[in-house]
Amino acid sequence: MSDYLHNKSLGIPLSKLIGLVNQHKEALLNQYLSPLGMSSAQFKVLVAIHFYKMNSPAEISKYLNINCGSMTRMVDRLIKKSLIDKQSNPEDKRSVLLNLTIPGELLLEQCMETMNNDIGPMLIGDLSPQEVEQLSGLLKRLLP
Repeated sequence: MSDYLHNKSLGIPLSKLIGLVNQHKEALLNQYLSPLGMSSAQFKVLVAIHFYKMNSPAEISKYLNINCGSMTRMVDRLIKKSLIDKQSNPEDKRSVLLNLTIPGELLLEQCMETMNNDIGPMLIGDLSPQEVEQLSGLLKRLLP
């Protein structure tokens, strides 16, 4: 087998491992956030608004790779839960801006505590702090 074909095939097991780790993370998020009344998808929308300062549904749906219809339903559910509010965009009347409400900020704070205290430690398992730092650095290098 040529070196080219051999090196290209190494990405297949790696992509499978990355996918499995992502599935594990999603399962943990859903398991630990559901008692707070949150799904992993809802949590990610709140994170996008609060930490990444995204306030356009289109921008968030692109960032989270959610189709527009799903994003609309997600926004409606979060508004119904009083976690976000929606206002007309003063610069473009055809679009809206999303903001966290005070209950949304408080719930996000609880979710972040759960991430730090429960989910994070389960994701890193028995890796040492140096191994976590090394893994983080390697994963960042894989990003475009």
